[in-house]
Amino acid sequence: MQLNQSGFLTRKQRPQSGFTLIEVMLVIVLIGLMVSAVQFTFSSSKPEQVLQQNSARFAGIFDVAAEYGLLNNVELGLFVKENSYQFLGYDGVSWSPIADNPLFEEFTLPEGIGITLQLDDLPIDEPILFDSSLLINEDDEDSFTDDEDEEKKIIPQVYILSGGEITPFSLTFSFAEFAFDEDDNVSFKVSGIYSSPLTIEGPLSDANNR
Repeated sequence: MQLNQSGFLTRKQRPQSGFTLIEVMLVIVLIGLMVSAVQFTFSSSKPEQVLQQNSARFAGIFDVAAEYGLLNNVELGLFVKENSYQFLGYDGVSWSPIADNPLFEEFTLPEGIGITLQLDDLPIDEPILFDSSLLINEDDEDSFTDDEDEEKKIIPQVYILSGGEITPFSLTFSFAEFAFDEDDNVSFKVSGIYSSPLTIEGPLSDANNR
């Protein structure tokens, strides 16, 4: 408190400032920790809930990865297998795992769950905002002719640019065939068109997907 010219007490004004980069990064780290803290087990959850949790986990980490790339000015990529996914960083020459960040390491889905990546037939009204071939070296493409090189050099299917743009895609989480005795195979679809955050649709049944 301090006296003004009229003799009244006034509050001392503090200079206003926005969020610092460190504060923003701290928020992202906290979000990442909360996402990674979720445990997925078939014994404690219904099968449909496990699908929902895994699709939500992926969407949350993808959004964190997009913010990470934007704040650190780096290009990221998503590499998807039948039952796992991981995020990679681009150093201008090749793609490699993001060091010292367990959140982006390869994550294997619980047994019985598979994922299907779709890059075509999406509701896209505008042309792609970037050329993904610029992020692929010819040496990387040639590496797929050798199994050993394929393990050393992996090429992401989805790209997350430092400016915030992403490759349009959808990733469907579903049960492997005959994993559960249900009439309709339930699934959850996570989609991204041009930028994050991603959207989640579900539960979807076989009838919805036809």
